[in-house]
Order: sequence, then structure tokens, then C-alpha cells
Amino acid sequence: MRAAPVASALAVVLLAGGGAASSGGAASGSFAFGTTGGNVVPRHVTISATGRVVERGLRTKTIDVAAVHGLLTLATAERFFSLPKRIECAGTLPDVAALYVTVRTPARTRTVTVHGSCNRRFAELYAVLNAVATIGR
Repeated sequence: MRAAPVASALAVVLLAGGGAASSGGAASGSFAFGTTGGNVVPRHVTISATGRVVERGLRTKTIDVAAVHGLLTLATAERFFSLPKRIECAGTLPDVAALYVTVRTPARTRTVTVHGSCNRRFAELYAVLNAVATIGR
């Protein structure tokens, strides 16, 4: 994955939300992402439509609703809903954890799980979700 596209996408999301706490209202979707399987402790993070970020059942922060809208825009730009539900990357060892992202909108829900690092569109969205969830904690 190239750093410049991730940085650009993250900047768009943060500028959309100003990096501030939610000012009320709700976006039209939510996210869940993390790791599963392999030799690592599973990770599960959710970002609600109101911007609430929860990891391991504990609220870690709140992001602006506009940032959640920005994440939905990124998911659409990466054509997330057209990705296969499971992507197995050639040469990935079985003890490597898989990454997953779930995007929920009023019209549809899709979970994509990737074992390895062969899909740029998925990797871009995952990296930005991870960055947004961890900035300023």
C-alpha cells in the first residue's frame, strides 16, 4: 500500500469532520473492522453513525458525524460493496490473521474479510478506518 493515497484519504475524512467531536445528528451508515484468526488477539472496533468509536467494548472517542460521512464516501469510492466477501491472497501463511471490514448503510450491509495484503481497495479503507479510530486517543 502506498502512503500518499492513505494520507490523502485520511485528510479528506478529517477535513470533512474537522477532527472534532460529534456535533449531533447521525450519518447514514456505520462501520466495524478488526482482525480475526491467526496468532494474534482478535480486534474489533466499531464506528457508529453518530461517531462513537468503541474498541473491546470500551468507548475510546467520538469523531464528527461529517467524518463518518467522509468514511462512507471513501467506502463508495473504493467500490467496497462490489468486493468479494472473502479474499484469499496467494502466499499468505495460515497463521496470519485476516482483516475484516463491515459497512452498514440503510440499503445494505457487507462484510469483507481479507487474508493477506493483495487488495488495494480494501487495504486503503482499512488503513483509514484504523487511523481515524486511533488518532488522538
